[in-house]
Amino acid sequence: MSFFDQLAGFAFCMIRPGVALSLIPFGNDGALGLALRVPLVLIFAAFPAMPGWPAHLVEAIAMEALIGLLLGLTLGVVFHAAGAAGAILDQQGGYSIGAVYDPNFQQEAAVFETLFTQFAVLTFFTGHGLVSVYGFFVDAWSLWPPGGVAPGALVRLTHMLAETSLPAALMQGLRLAAPLLGLLLIVDISMGLTARHARRLNPFATARSVKAMILPLAAMLCVPALLSRLESMLRATLQLGWQP
Repeated sequence: MSFFDQLAGFAFCMIRPGVALSLIPFGNDGALGLALRVPLVLIFAAFPAMPGWPAHLVEAIAMEALIGLLLGLTLGVVFHAAGAAGAILDQQGGYSIGAVYDPNFQQEAAVFETLFTQFAVLTFFTGHGLVSVYGFFVDAWSLWPPGGVAPGALVRLTHMLAETSLPAALMQGLRLAAPLLGLLLIVDISMGLTARHARRLNPFATARSVKAMILPLAAMLCVPALLSRLESMLRATLQLGWQP
């Protein structure tokens, strides 16, 4: 087995993780995304140690790209759920009017959506998040070897993505933001009750200012719980080790 055969197999194995990691928020070709994505693609492509090109190259490349697309959508669920939780809090707390462009993630988002997305990325690279992603790609290579695919496993992944992962992303975001949403609801109720006695108080205008003061403090106090919840979501999302 020559060095060029090993290099050809390594290049072919880069297709799947390259497509998958390009679909997560920090996988864009910005300064941050490129620096994070390239080392991970090289590491994940070295797992199979495949020698040479597959027999039907064009069909194999198309299949690898399809598998990478499905894996990327599955891997991105936790990041989109975190972003949805932050977007809900931004809307309820009045921060949505202050949306800015984030060059690191190449998206326009308000403060809590950006914060929750960065929490998800922090969970990805710390604790057991990155280890779980290693296991995720090891399971993917075991279920679908490079150059071939088990049809049953691919169908099950598609069903899991369509029926479980993507529909549950919004629900997971609501659960992630639920404690802080409850706090904002208490503020609204308190302002409404206060307005019954202070007739000149506008509860709609005052509640936004009170939320802007209370929400950041409450979010800081909830950081450990948020990171723990994101880690559990990441572990639950990256379960591909099905029985054959």
